[in-house]
Amino acid sequence: PNYHTRYLEKNTEKMADIAGAPKPAVPMRSLIGNSLMTKGMKINSTDSVLKGKDLVLLYFSASWCPPCQAFTPMLSEFYTSCCVPNKVEIVYISSDRDIPSFNEYFGKMNFTAIPFTSESTPIKQKLSGLLKIAGYPTLVVLNSKGHFVTEDARFEVSAVHNDKSKGNALIESWKKKDAVPISDAKLGKSMISTLISYVLKNPMLLVGLYFLIKKVMKRLADLGNEHEEEL
Repeated sequence: PNYHTRYLEKNTEKMADIAGAPKPAVPMRSLIGNSLMTKGMKINSTDSVLKGKDLVLLYFSASWCPPCQAFTPMLSEFYTSCCVPNKVEIVYISSDRDIPSFNEYFGKMNFTAIPFTSESTPIKQKLSGLLKIAGYPTLVVLNSKGHFVTEDARFEVSAVHNDKSKGNALIESWKKKDAVPISDAKLGKSMISTLISYVLKNPMLLVGLYFLIKKVMKRLADLGNEHEEEL
């Protein structure tokens, strides 16, 4: 762009700050690169894959991570049943050690990914730093403008597993949530604090956990009694 274009862009952003107007959209390709890999290892332009999508979920994960291996099937099911009908895309941000590991792990997913290439490495590193990714798996929700919605999506998706109506309601809540530019977002919460925050927002989980523990303790007591009778 020439001097006048740069001047206009810079001062438009300043005026938006002063007036409290919405900040300009960030092209998704500037965050995750120009290309995405889809099912069948096909490479497509980011713009074409994300055209018409209301939300983009960034999935930071790796094949060597046990919690990731447990969550990925849940996320794939959530994608098929809830994301596709609601104009939501998921992009896998890989931390796999090599191409064979990536290919095998991505082959179990039914959404998209940043291609595993030397060119994509700095993109993924920059994205992880920008969003202050502290552990895996992490699922971050962005809106179509590239603005931040939430980093708690992993726990939220887990909580609605196998319930399509709750999954659809979750996506609708993300769409209604006030999104902010990534630079203005409060990022980098630990996994523990994120989990505690989610439980506090959903107290019925504590009730379920209480009855689960009670059931387990009763079963252990029954096993102990059976063992004593055998003696």
